[in-house]
Amino acid sequence: MSEVTKELILKIQPMVIDHLGIKMYQKPVDVIAEFIANAWDADAERVDIVIDNEEVAISDSGNGMSFVECQQCYLTVGRNRRKATNQEVSEFKHRPVLGRKGIGKFAGFGVAKLVDVESISVKTGERTAFRMDIDAILDYDNNDDDVKKIEVTIYEEGEESRKPTHGTKVVLRKWNVALPSVEGLRKELSRRFLLSQTHSDFVITVNGEVIPDGFNEELEFVFPRDLTDDERAKYFSNLSVDESGWAKEPLEQYSVKWRMGFFESPIQVEELRGISIFAKGKMAQKPFFFELSGGISGQNALEYMTGQVQMDFIDEADNDLIATERQRINLQTELGLKIKDWGIEKVKRLGSIWKSRRSEKRMQELNDKVSGFRGRLDNLPSFERKTVESVLKKIASFERLGKARFTEWCDDILTSWENGRLRELISKIDERNDLDETRLLEILSEAQVLTSLNIAEAIRTKVAAIGELKRLVETKELETRVRDYIYSNPWIVNPIWESYTKEESVKNLIKRIADENLKNDEVFNGRVDLALSAGSDLLIIEFMRPGLMVDKDHLDRLNYYVADVRNALSGESGGTIQHADKAYLIADTIKESKLVHERIQQLSKENVFVLSWNSLIEQALSQWREHLALLKSRFPDDKRIQAL
Repeated sequence: MSEVTKELILKIQPMVIDHLGIKMYQKPVDVIAEFIANAWDADAERVDIVIDNEEVAISDSGNGMSFVECQQCYLTVGRNRRKATNQEVSEFKHRPVLGRKGIGKFAGFGVAKLVDVESISVKTGERTAFRMDIDAILDYDNNDDDVKKIEVTIYEEGEESRKPTHGTKVVLRKWNVALPSVEGLRKELSRRFLLSQTHSDFVITVNGEVIPDGFNEELEFVFPRDLTDDERAKYFSNLSVDESGWAKEPLEQYSVKWRMGFFESPIQVEELRGISIFAKGKMAQKPFFFELSGGISGQNALEYMTGQVQMDFIDEADNDLIATERQRINLQTELGLKIKDWGIEKVKRLGSIWKSRRSEKRMQELNDKVSGFRGRLDNLPSFERKTVESVLKKIASFERLGKARFTEWCDDILTSWENGRLRELISKIDERNDLDETRLLEILSEAQVLTSLNIAEAIRTKVAAIGELKRLVETKELETRVRDYIYSNPWIVNPIWESYTKEESVKNLIKRIADENLKNDEVFNGRVDLALSAGSDLLIIEFMRPGLMVDKDHLDRLNYYVADVRNALSGESGGTIQHADKAYLIADTIKESKLVHERIQQLSKENVFVLSWNSLIEQALSQWREHLALLKSRFPDDKRIQAL
């Protein structure tokens, strides 16, 4: 092959590439999603992603690019394709175009140092290949040079015989984060794209397997599929359902399609919990609940709920509601507020239906289970049998109650009645219209099934343990003592972490990532870090050095650190720990700054929380003091409890 004499350039202001590529796209699935969107816009019928040998290749059968198009289209930063072509659709297939701001092509630099591009043009038959090296590009930045030469590795003049092999291949090399797992990427992409589900001429594969459409597979209830005729007539009169099971209804002058469902158990995977919004087949809003806050029947419904909404109109010229990174939409515009109201109403309505439907299903399950006790029930007089069955069915309606506990409690109730114990108490339970898990436990506590004294003693022990932590902090004990104390008492940070224990299996991984992100920051240098786990979930707690104040730079470094840990865990499919759901930073003080507080709010949406020691301790004390005060108010005549 003759020497390549062609030249390409990238013209971009210094440090812009850092913000558009490196910092904006830090998750492998976000990066790969951008290249899939480019393939769609290029009229590709197939996109093949291959993860192999520390590289990821994304190949498509699209129109490809000539040498001139590589320069004028691909290497032109911020090129708005829609304005440049005066078209909202692709050239040949007339698909709705996904590309918006002309920056997604730099997404690869968020995860890799080298981006190799090879393209064959369907129009000219030219073959062009070039390499973008982030280190070389940043060298130009160091010299304040906004014109960066791009290495052309292959150029072959157009040939008619080459045109049928048109398409583009992008290879991401020298990764600086963990490569995604094959199965994990398939699932992630199936949540990000509806293109292959809604268009028969577009297929996405990962290592040879088509990404799945598994929306209905693990759901207990799916809507609109499971709506009754009465529910549709009463609440969804403008709704129609297409052959794929999507609901379709008007919103103002536009059309919205949706499908929503509920899992049988609370959702543990953050990316599934909530409603995603798609525009033209690509995710525009990661799962959320339309900023709903309270006021929903069956509040627990949100822990089980997932869904997808198609709103192509939010990506049209007059309705550009999508943020640059395609992770959220703007709900503060006039149209955005109408979308918000529509979404909140839908979440509330389906949450209410779910609560009723779940209770009905539990009732049927109860009837099936009760058949195992039928002989015992039939031995009771009819009025007694009615009372006991009523109590069992009330227990069936508890939304959070697992099947094992459900069976255990029902058996206890039956056994107690048969033995002549607690009959007055069980009758009292039957009469309660406001019965839930908490109130049932209170009643059982009165009967010494769970003694009130033991509950109160346990609470007092918790408060005393928090008091000891407060003493350690106030007297500035060695950091290792504080760390070990929280290792032994993780519920101090949050009561639900009672079952979390010290995690050693990922110790080296976390240390390596922390060294890369935090070692050069004196605030974190010599820090004490905690890694606690329960099942496959990891909890990270970082301490800042005593006497120092949290500012925005510290928060940014913490964010990169947590993101790298999460990426690394997602790439280790064989490990026990699969994900880091939450991370905490605890410090003496937090800088009083609007920017700092805004950044803290942003991080909290990613389950990264920042607390001062005082806030942590007072928050923990408040929870347990309230429990103890409530218990005392409910047992005013129990001298033992009142003395605590």
